[in-house]
Amino acid sequence: MEMKKVLAGWSSICPGCNIGRKYPDSFIGKKVRDHWKKGCFAHNAYVEVYDSDEPSPNKSKKTSGDK
Repeated sequence: MEMKKVLAGWSSICPGCNIGRKYPDSFIGKKVRDHWKKGCFAHNAYVEVYDSDEPSPNKSKKTSGDK
């Protein structure tokens, strides 16, 4: 599991993986996503550790008005 955390960490700073997650519809993002479908160890570890292949930039806490 420790190795998966290391690979997941690398995936979060890897320019290709970041572009693939942040800009999935861009030219490079599509290429990166095609690479993921073929099998990317870093991406697979990221998905397993963080349970998602998409970042959550809007991880806002619920406010009292959201009840």
